[in-house]
Amino acid sequence: MSYSAFYLAFCNYPISRSSGSSVSIALSFVKSVFTFLIAWATQRLLPTEQRPSGSVNVPLDLVVEILKKLPAKSLVRFRCVSKQWSSIISSRRDFLDSIVTRSLAQPQRMHFIFHHCTSKPFFIFTSTYHKMADNQSIFIPALTSSCIYKYVRGLILCCSRRGFDIVIYNPTTRQALWLPDKQPLMQLYQYTYFFGYDHLENQYKVLGLPNQDMERACLVFTLTVPTATKSWRYVESIGLGHHYPKKYNSICINGVIYYQASTTEYGSTYVLMSFDIRYEKFNQVNSPTNHLSSLINYQGKLGIMCCKKGVEIWVMEHTDEKTQEWSKIFFYEEMVSFKDWFSKGVTRGGEIVFVYIRPGHHNRDALCVSYYDPERNSMRYEDIDGISTKELKHKYILFKGVVTDHVENTMCLY
Repeated sequence: MSYSAFYLAFCNYPISRSSGSSVSIALSFVKSVFTFLIAWATQRLLPTEQRPSGSVNVPLDLVVEILKKLPAKSLVRFRCVSKQWSSIISSRRDFLDSIVTRSLAQPQRMHFIFHHCTSKPFFIFTSTYHKMADNQSIFIPALTSSCIYKYVRGLILCCSRRGFDIVIYNPTTRQALWLPDKQPLMQLYQYTYFFGYDHLENQYKVLGLPNQDMERACLVFTLTVPTATKSWRYVESIGLGHHYPKKYNSICINGVIYYQASTTEYGSTYVLMSFDIRYEKFNQVNSPTNHLSSLINYQGKLGIMCCKKGVEIWVMEHTDEKTQEWSKIFFYEEMVSFKDWFSKGVTRGGEIVFVYIRPGHHNRDALCVSYYDPERNSMRYEDIDGISTKELKHKYILFKGVVTDHVENTMCLY
């Protein structure tokens, strides 16, 4: 088969699940591609003089297209084939984007983050908690007995609760990047940290805000592909005086980090702030509520969810400061014990996700996930098996969050 014919056959081959024969043929085809790749990679590892006569020289564009079709786990292993392959898989912009896009095209799987408070603390990133031996479950050493986790586009920012240590973790490659300490006089624990991604510049950034006085300089750590510098930078302060950002309440949407902050240390009135990742500029957003709320990504728009007697959701229709508009969604179904509701998120289909402990009979409580569809005003429920609610209540296991749209990302962190 010629290169052009092989290329067209590979890129356009339909993998259908409509019948057993189609799946069998598809798997056979993929197996042939793997065999071809391994044979070619083996030749590449040999010195030039030891390569068999008539060895294949595959065009680079064909190599890239073949690699784009392979599972992420295989791609991580194939980085050792050559420096060229490693560069393609780990740092080539169009390749990384294709892996992320492919993940978004696959059926959505909810992922959970559980933190285990043991003598050697660790956290689990999993989509199937009831199958602890499942390959989808990733066990990761934690920084301390209590950590804060923030997820953005395939990467997880892990901060010790007091901010002494900060790590960026990639669940796909299993790499961890420890962020360096700053100047001797600027301690990490004096800051609250947020995480975001700018798709235009293809940059992840960690934002560090002073815990109290926003007249002080803020900090930014930039993670690029590849990482050029591994140091913190100072950026212009907000100039708002006393400012107490809520470390558990932030979200990144379309290159902007949104978070809530109070103007007094123990105040109950909050302002909504934004940080433009690309231009590194702060702005105070006109919020429809000054209560402590949950920030969500509602189908690509900023959503504010406030749980009081019921649940009300505000969605920002326009982000421009002059034309800012909010639409309001009411949630009418009664919910039990809001204080037990751990986290929120939104699925691709617009369903709002709640996680809480649902009381059961004979002390058999269950960790439950609820999905609310605002358009249909309907609710569906799903129990998470395999986790002890007793351990949750006694803080042996801490539920840290839901990732509703996890994507695979083969980006190299160092």
